[in-house]
Amino acid sequence: MMELFQPYQQIQAGYDAQWFEALFEAVDRLHDAASHGRLTCASPLEPEDMVGWLQDIIYTAQETISEIQANSLDASIDTGLLRLGSEANDVSA
Repeated sequence: MMELFQPYQQIQAGYDAQWFEALFEAVDRLHDAASHGRLTCASPLEPEDMVGWLQDIIYTAQETISEIQANSLDASIDTGLLRLGSEANDVSA
């Protein structure tokens, strides 16, 4: 029987730009189907189930962004938030 949840050490490193592009395109196609009233053609799931999955995905993505930002040593990641002590945020000049 295949394990559903693998420790993060066992997950293959495949999160490259192509993976993110495919993920974005899949969600974009679902959005197109929803905006054209064709969800039944796009998925066998009930709309409520799709909403639940999307909410879980969004929550997990937001938590992942927070973890990346919190653990990142690269100061070039723009959080969109004011950084304390940054001269770039000084609006008094």
